[in-house]
Amino acid sequence: MADYTTLGSFNTGGAASLNGELIQKLYDAESKSRVKPIENSLELWDKEKEKIAEINTKVNELISSIKPFDLFASGNNAFEQITATTTGESAIFDAADVGALKEGTMNITISQLAQKDVYQSDTFSDSSSLIAGAQTTGDKITINGTDFTTVGKTYEELVADINLTGTINASIEKISDTESRLVIKSKEPGTSNNLTITETGGAILGYSNASNHILNGQNLQATVDGVAYDVSSNSITVDGNLKITATKIGDSSISVQKDDSSIIPAINEVATKYNELLELITTELYSEDASSQDKSTLKTILNDIKNMMYNEYGRDDENVLNYGFSFDKLGLLTIDSKVLGKALTDNPDKVKELFIGVAEDKGFGTMLKEHLDDLNAYDGLFKSYTTNMDLRKTKLDEDKEKAVKDLDTKYDTMAAQFTAYGSIIAQMESSFAGLKQMIAAQNSSN
Repeated sequence: MADYTTLGSFNTGGAASLNGELIQKLYDAESKSRVKPIENSLELWDKEKEKIAEINTKVNELISSIKPFDLFASGNNAFEQITATTTGESAIFDAADVGALKEGTMNITISQLAQKDVYQSDTFSDSSSLIAGAQTTGDKITINGTDFTTVGKTYEELVADINLTGTINASIEKISDTESRLVIKSKEPGTSNNLTITETGGAILGYSNASNHILNGQNLQATVDGVAYDVSSNSITVDGNLKITATKIGDSSISVQKDDSSIIPAINEVATKYNELLELITTELYSEDASSQDKSTLKTILNDIKNMMYNEYGRDDENVLNYGFSFDKLGLLTIDSKVLGKALTDNPDKVKELFIGVAEDKGFGTMLKEHLDDLNAYDGLFKSYTTNMDLRKTKLDEDKEKAVKDLDTKYDTMAAQFTAYGSIIAQMESSFAGLKQMIAAQNSSN
């Protein structure tokens, strides 16, 4: 905004009162009535944006709390939680879908672990040297029917050739400060992956020596609930989902049980997040310092959520108020854990249907999650609210810019006029001074 105080006085004498300070006072007075209200609205807009962001954060927290009761949420919902306890050290357990595990106890006996077929060569000192004894074109080793020439090859080059097959693992292992061995392993355990190695010619690496066949490939042998397994892997999958990995010979068991202990705490968390949102919006609606301009939208957000608790869900058309939900005199949501707990004990499937539902008859949690997601959707209430706020901000900025420009133009013109007035007044004062001298001279001559 303009600063006219630097202009000083436009002239002396009677024109001295026409100065920059006077123009600035007039400018400031008019700016207070025309520009300041717009600036106040812009300050409120900034506060409103912060408040709406805070409310949106609370809505997102409510969304997170309701996810355990959403039919379409990834992972297991609150009614599909299970606990699994294990005994023994012979196996470890894992499941891609924990919720799909079947309840009950499973007993596992590991009598033999699957292992790879492993050969080692005789010792040699320098892995980068040519393979000793390889002289004629026919010198080679054959692994599972594939020939690998040893003529003109170093131990390292032979390793590289073998590994190119992708089905056999070869490596040079330094077993002491001066000695190494060329170790060949089946890539996978089990008898079906066993190796057959023969040597031809002068380069005898020692694979034909029975003592260098250091590990015989073998299958996992185990029983799971009496069913015998003889497979080439130490991991098996039973019941289509439970992965059992054998670690040592011995007995283990896993006991799977349904776990409903998280349901009531999860529902209490929904109530907590709803109440936090309620208190935040209520304060904004009725506080003297409230900055929100669209209070009807905020009321709609609260009312829509609350009304969903009165709606009916499930095949029996019940609402959550029949299961321990209630509102106190301040409108805060409370949960009677005894009522809800009894319902979970008496008829857990009915409670699950009420909260989760199915695709053709969605439950309370699923419907609330979808509704809250819609608030943040492209055409949702929050999107419309913020879009309108942005439009209002643009209009306020334009109004302020125009008001300041109009004031600057007006008082620039006034400054120019004061300069002209000062010059006219100075001329008049000069002429009047001359006239006074003439009158004085005439009076003195008489």
